[in-house]
Amino acid sequence: MIHTPPDHRQSRSLTLPSGLRVLLLSDPAADQAGAAMGVGAGSGDEPPECAGLAHLLEHMLFLGTEKYPAPDEFPRYVQGHGGRYNATTEYDLTRYFFEIPPDHLAGALDRFAQFFIAPSLSVAAIAQEREVIDAEYRARREDDEQRILGVIKQLLDPAHPASRFFAGNRDTLGAVPEALRRALLAFRERYYRAANLRLVVVGAAPLDALERQVGHCFEGIPGGAMPPPAACPPLIQPDSLPLQVELQPMHCCHELRLCFPVPAPRPEDYLQPWEYLGELLTCRGPGSLHGRLADRGWLTAIDASVLLQTRPQALFQIQLRLTANGMAHREAITAAVFTYLQRIGADGIAAWRHRERQTLAEQRFRHLATTSTIEFVKSLARQLHRYPVEEALRGPYRLDAFQPQVIADCLSHLTPRNLLALAVDPEATGDRISPWFPAPYRISGAPRHRDTWAEACRFTLSPPNPFILATPSGPPETSASSLPRLLHDSGRCRIWHQSLPGTRTELYVNLVLARDLDTRSGLVLTELLIAWLEQELAGELQQARAAGLRLTLERYHQGITLQASGFPGQFERLLQRLLRCLMHDPITVSRFDLARQVLQARWEAQRHDYSFRRLLQLPAVRLGHGFSEEERLAEMTTVAVESLQAFRHEWLHGAGFDCLMAGRLEPSQARHLAAVWEAALPSGDRPAVVRRQPVIAPLRAGHTYHYRLLATHPDSAVALYLPAPDASPLREACHRLLAPLLHDAFFQRLRVEQQLGYVVLARYLPLHERPGLILLVQSPSLSVAELQQRIGHFLLASEPSPVDIDPARFRHYRDGLLQSLRGQLRQPSQRAEQCWSSLTVGDTACQRPRQVLRAVADLTLEELQRFYQMQWLPLPWVWLHT
Repeated sequence: MIHTPPDHRQSRSLTLPSGLRVLLLSDPAADQAGAAMGVGAGSGDEPPECAGLAHLLEHMLFLGTEKYPAPDEFPRYVQGHGGRYNATTEYDLTRYFFEIPPDHLAGALDRFAQFFIAPSLSVAAIAQEREVIDAEYRARREDDEQRILGVIKQLLDPAHPASRFFAGNRDTLGAVPEALRRALLAFRERYYRAANLRLVVVGAAPLDALERQVGHCFEGIPGGAMPPPAACPPLIQPDSLPLQVELQPMHCCHELRLCFPVPAPRPEDYLQPWEYLGELLTCRGPGSLHGRLADRGWLTAIDASVLLQTRPQALFQIQLRLTANGMAHREAITAAVFTYLQRIGADGIAAWRHRERQTLAEQRFRHLATTSTIEFVKSLARQLHRYPVEEALRGPYRLDAFQPQVIADCLSHLTPRNLLALAVDPEATGDRISPWFPAPYRISGAPRHRDTWAEACRFTLSPPNPFILATPSGPPETSASSLPRLLHDSGRCRIWHQSLPGTRTELYVNLVLARDLDTRSGLVLTELLIAWLEQELAGELQQARAAGLRLTLERYHQGITLQASGFPGQFERLLQRLLRCLMHDPITVSRFDLARQVLQARWEAQRHDYSFRRLLQLPAVRLGHGFSEEERLAEMTTVAVESLQAFRHEWLHGAGFDCLMAGRLEPSQARHLAAVWEAALPSGDRPAVVRRQPVIAPLRAGHTYHYRLLATHPDSAVALYLPAPDASPLREACHRLLAPLLHDAFFQRLRVEQQLGYVVLARYLPLHERPGLILLVQSPSLSVAELQQRIGHFLLASEPSPVDIDPARFRHYRDGLLQSLRGQLRQPSQRAEQCWSSLTVGDTACQRPRQVLRAVADLTLEELQRFYQMQWLPLPWVWLHT
């Protein structure tokens, strides 16, 4: 019997005659179907002389098969029907996955199955895709995470596969394409056999119908036995530890990483001891390791997890993100970590903690249905390789009886004698350079550390989690209302309630400030206030999130937006604590400094992010009256604690709020929660708050605008953004439909045929609810001017035109978009989000989503082609580039 969540899905496992093991899930209410194939081999299984071979094969399977030879057949079919697809190559696993509207699952499965039956692997495509692999590698060469991992690999036993270079580039895949094809065929012949594959399929059809589809599509999978896995040495030879390494990052960051070789986790034991220790190490709040080090101004964040999971060992890592001041106290911080580990060993391994984790794991399993289809099948493809099929869904959430000795045994490996300490310091100097992702580093012998945490304080472990509640057994017996209802409007405060099916409640709150926040100082002070709140409430927010209460605090153009999703009984406690903090807790110098350093580190990291990601954010910065990271960092130098204190005082005495509560919540409960909010605001006769729509920079049709990004990455990156002049439903419908249509043609011509770079995309990108569309290319070889010329040629001069498609293909794109939009209207959380977006722009009837849906349904190919030529191309052209 397959253990499934208590929902409406049915499941079945089967093994095809070839030996392929399959998990089927039937969900009649599914808006998206999907499938994933997990191959039990990855980069760690490559021949040492051909690094990147597994990665290259992953790319090649998408580029045509004997049955469907066109290299864009699968992407065009999936995306043309409103679906998504991707793949990922890991150390010991390669996963291929997609989602698509249920009516088109059979066609997608037929094309997907051919990846594993008869891929083309043409010599010409191999030569082209090798360049894409190289461009991907070059785009990541300056990524500090890759550079840190690259140095760690230099310290592993060179006989262990994990010590190798995995990404692949033009040099490691430098064999002539014919030889490379032979290597790909040999790798596929060895590992892409039915016994080494696991397939998961989720669809709306009954299980019998899904089984027939799978049996028909995948009957040609090659069979045969798998060779036994090769034996591996330990990751790090025991006599080489302890060891300390200093590394100079490419960008400004300060970290201390304490790494320990440990026995490889055994998922099938259902004990999760490393997760147990990781949660204790990273708990926040007063008296915790995080709290004590943050109070001293040394630490901004902490994480603890298994970094490398291999056999027979794994690498457990405690990652401490430090301030510049913290970097000077590495010895004391290391001592604090080991003292805290002693405290965990003394009284942290407790039965009540295990029971609490069991409750939370069971709740997460019960609500597994909230995961998107593509992420759901992707995770199951991994779990089918880790757990027996009957535990494939429950495995990550199953916790068996408490075994304190297992946790204690794991803890016994986290000792100074077993330590690899890595200091990531901009001031570090190196006497050697790591290959592949070049980074200067120096091995400085055994790490120095104190025996104990010398400061006179006692660490405190996390208390019981007050946000854990008994969850409902199923959807409430209540009818769903199509529209939110206004419960209260005092001018300062407006409260809407919407009843929706499901067990969760969605809460949206805009804390609205009367003053203008479109200035640079207003933006920075708002972000600082949010960062300070998150530091003050670190412990409570962490426990709330662990208990399944998803919560975000974000800046918007007139204040702060709080969005939360959870069970009604969780909200009141969190809201009361948040409001008490916002209204009454003092803003101390130490907490202000910590919030400022957290923001500065975040903005510095964003400055050095991939250029294409930054270009996607640039329309909001340059047209939506935002500010760049450089401008924010410059403004931060002028802000003192007194500035934030004064800003909060002014903010509180002129603020109001808008609130939507949607989901499993009675109107009386909604009124009660709203009363909590309103009672917390300063009393007295105050004017109504004026809600303003965000301002967008005026642009003239037919004109061209240029905005340059101050990028640190050497690649050229160019984006062309075409924003609509208004937000009519028809314009949104046309922009949404053009996005996938243009993306497929753009990707095929500039990425596949012209090999311009690794990142090539066209995407729907609204700006403050106003439609827009962006086309983007990041290239390691062409200049900005050359990329602009290619993009312009694609839109204006290419033959055929991107919108010259046959009516049948147009219907595929339109029907796929319609299914996606209709699915959003059926999902309670997405319906709530759409209603909130409508309310914030004054659409109290929440008609916008249905108006857009009707506009898409009524759109014809001729109308879209006319819109493209007569209305879309003449829009302002906004060039964004490095």
